[in-house]
Parts: sequence; structure tokens; C-alpha cells
Amino acid sequence: MPLLSVAIPCYEMSGRGVEMLDYSLSQIRKQKSNLTELEIVISDDSENNLIFDYVNSVKDLNIKYVKNERGHGLAQNINNALLNSSGDIIHIMCQDDYFSDKDSLQKIVDIFDKEMGWMVCSYMHSTDRVGLFRQQIPSWNDKIYFENTIGTPSCLTLVNQDILLLDENLSWFVDCEYYYRLYKKYGQPKILKYFIFTQLLWEGQTTKTVTQELVDKEVKYIQEKYVGEIV
Repeated sequence: MPLLSVAIPCYEMSGRGVEMLDYSLSQIRKQKSNLTELEIVISDDSENNLIFDYVNSVKDLNIKYVKNERGHGLAQNINNALLNSSGDIIHIMCQDDYFSDKDSLQKIVDIFDKEMGWMVCSYMHSTDRVGLFRQQIPSWNDKIYFENTIGTPSCLTLVNQDILLLDENLSWFVDCEYYYRLYKKYGQPKILKYFIFTQLLWEGQTTKTVTQELVDKEVKYIQEKYVGEIV
């Protein structure tokens, strides 16, 4: 069994899917000499074969490719990656994010505490993969289900034991609600203040397509799901 699974949910990304994945894997490749017990789980939500063909061309990394048959969406795609991960611990990495230096994965492994169940790490932002700005240091708040002070799912490392899955009825608040359920199961997360990865900000990000109608719908759904439990 590998020590660490890096779970990468993939899709076409408006024609940039292979480019984004290729860069992310190039950064993982830099980790190879430091961490040998590594598997990369790629769950593909694409409607074409571009990701599949690209993955088949990569021969120097331990990649497990799985097609997402759970239904279209980020939650479904992440869940498919989680369910197919066999490492002792799992780190989620969105396709357009990337590890920042050759020690990123080793730090995750060294600092992760299985007894705590989950860990979140700091990260930087970039628009060009060169300049870095606005470090995100995760913090906890008691209304995490609506107020995301932790950040993108790419900051999340989990113990691979009776693993929780994301709520596939959600898209905008899917990470917030997931953090809340992790808290209910394990308590507050371990927070790694060293920045591990960089989030690429670009015009095709799914966060740019949210509507107020979707926000209102999901707020109501979460309130009804946890009636009497949350504000």
C-alpha cells in the first residue's frame, strides 16, 4: 500500500485540461526523489479522451487513471478519486493547482497526524505561475459551513479510513459543508502554516460562474440538512 495518494479530479477545463494537468504533474515529478511511496489518482470527468490519452503517455509516475461514472460535477469527481485512492493518507489537488517546491509532499507526510484525521495547509495565489501573492493561511470558524476560512479543497489531507465523501447535491458550498462534517467527525483540523501549493487564478475557474440563485438554493439545502444544528 502506498504511503500517500494525491487525488486529482480532472476535466476538460475549456480546452486547457491537459495543459493544467501536465504542469501539476511536472511539479509532482520534482517530488519523486524525496517520496517514493506515492500514487497519483486521476479521476477524469471529461467528455472527450484528451486526459486519458495524455495520462497514457506518462510513463515515469505511478498513476492510477479512473473514469468518473458517478455523474458530472466537482463533488462527484473528487469522490471518485477518493474512493479509488489506496494510500494511508490522501491529499486532494485540484487540476489547476500545483505543489510549490520539491519538499511539499514530504512536509505533508512528515507533519500529518493520523489521530487528528485531517489537516489543511497554507497556500499562495498566482496568475502566471511565476509571481506569488496573497498567502491563504487556513483558520477555523464555527460557521465554516457558510464562511470558508479554510480555502480550496487542494489544501486538504485526510486519513484514508472510513473516509467521508463530499455531498454530491452541492457545488458552491461543497467544500464548506465537507469541512463541517470533518469537524463533526474529528474535531478541528491540524493547520500547516507553511505554504505547500499555489492556486492558479484564471478566467475559466468554476468559482467565476456562481449565481445568486445557486447560492440561495444551497444555503436552504444546508439549513434543512442540519436543522436545529446550525444558524
